[in-house]
Amino acid sequence: MKVRTLNELQDKLDNDIQWRKKELTDYKLVLEKNKESTAVIPLIRGGITLSYAHWEGFIKNSSSFYISYISTLNLPLDKVKLNFVALKFKKKLNLSNGIIESMNLIEEIQNIEKLFCKIFDKDIIDTKSNLKFKILNEIIVGLGFEIEHFERNENFIDKKLVEPRNDIAHGTYRDVNYDDYKIVFENVIPLMEYYKTLIENSASLKSYLK
Repeated sequence: MKVRTLNELQDKLDNDIQWRKKELTDYKLVLEKNKESTAVIPLIRGGITLSYAHWEGFIKNSSSFYISYISTLNLPLDKVKLNFVALKFKKKLNLSNGIIESMNLIEEIQNIEKLFCKIFDKDIIDTKSNLKFKILNEIIVGLGFEIEHFERNENFIDKKLVEPRNDIAHGTYRDVNYDDYKIVFENVIPLMEYYKTLIENSASLKSYLK
């Protein structure tokens, strides 16, 4: 899944969000047609779950596209912002618990001017299948983005989107209604679009550089 150019990055972001928006919109039309039906509650439960699935899927995919793009630029590691250095060494930092591994890692970090910002770990973006605000914050900070907009939406993310989805997906009874679904639908697509814009602006403005 290498992303070599800005145009490729743009195309992948556009394609990934377009089919998600279409499916969410199509689902809402079906639900609207069945608002007076006895099937409306199962449809609402399904709509909240589907919305979360697209939220998590888009954050994971789009973030991975961005990292892939930066990794193909052959940038010296000492020329990029600290968050990318942390991503580069993330797995080694997590695994390093012996003195020899620690010494080797420190030596690598001390010589980062000889390394390149190549991050090809497919699991580097970890949503933990539970993309609440705390986990989203780790991803956003890891990519060097500003978190303020998502901080303002923390209650929606945790209480209106993730928490209901978890209850529904794990088979826990939760009383939901059309207004609960409507809040999710009206907020999740704009949040995905905002995240997409963050990536596009960072890539075009080269915000990943020191």
